[in-house]
Amino acid sequence: MSIDVMTKVIQRAPVAGSKLTCMLVMANWCNDDGDSLYPSIALLAEAMRVSRSQAKRVLRSLMPSGDDAAGDWWFRVVGNDKGGAPGMTRRYEMNVARLDTFPKLPEFEKADERRQKKGETGRTHAPRTTQSTGRTHAPRDTQQTGRTHAPRDTQQTGRTHAPPRGAPMRPDSSEEPSIERERAMDDFDQALKRWPVIDSPKAARKAWDALSLDDRLDAVSEIDRFVAINRSAGRKLICSLTRYLAERMWKALPERPKASPAPATTPRPAAVKQPTKFQRQRPELYPELFAEGERSKS
Repeated sequence: MSIDVMTKVIQRAPVAGSKLTCMLVMANWCNDDGDSLYPSIALLAEAMRVSRSQAKRVLRSLMPSGDDAAGDWWFRVVGNDKGGAPGMTRRYEMNVARLDTFPKLPEFEKADERRQKKGETGRTHAPRTTQSTGRTHAPRDTQQTGRTHAPRDTQQTGRTHAPPRGAPMRPDSSEEPSIERERAMDDFDQALKRWPVIDSPKAARKAWDALSLDDRLDAVSEIDRFVAINRSAGRKLICSLTRYLAERMWKALPERPKASPAPATTPRPAAVKQPTKFQRQRPELYPELFAEGERSKS
């Protein structure tokens, strides 16, 4: 396995598609000189994720068509030209020297330039005034303490924007509007689903936004009662949700009947426990169950 050859293939090889895949697979198997290559066609096809015939065609297209002395080849057979003994494979050589004759692709050239500039300065996009300290965007008065963006009164404690000890933690105010919006959207979606008539969500949403929070809660809670009262009056058509919200029609509903207090119930007298047969035969053992008269009778 040669990382150097694979890097050259990625950055310099003037091929694409299946040919590039074939060269990467072969570069993974050869050494730094392009030698020690003994791949079988079956293994090459498996690594390229193609069929055997496709792998054979791609490999032949990268091999010399005539005399290999011209050097216009990427792979050539240097051993076991006929395949050798059973179980043996051909020995190939990769033309690594030809890769060096091609320039790097433009994006790799730009990456090398950026890497070279970073190696000279040690930083990327660092202002000149911070080269001696190694900090970026650090105020001048924080160079001795090593803190950035720290108020002067927190230099001794090392805390930035820390509340006093024992102070209650306040929730992030930026989260409150988003939570309220999510709740309002949930209530609106619930009202839109419960309304028996299909309405324009855009118009209904506009009327919903014009309501206060208390009106929104009342509007949602009175939907079922509003629909039930209209249908009990014989109305087959129910108005739209937009009109219901815009005209605040739930406020015209009759007041809910007040729940009457439950009648007071008198407590039932406790049931008298009757003595068992054994207790009657032994009344002296259970004086709390028998009166003096019953005990004398027995």
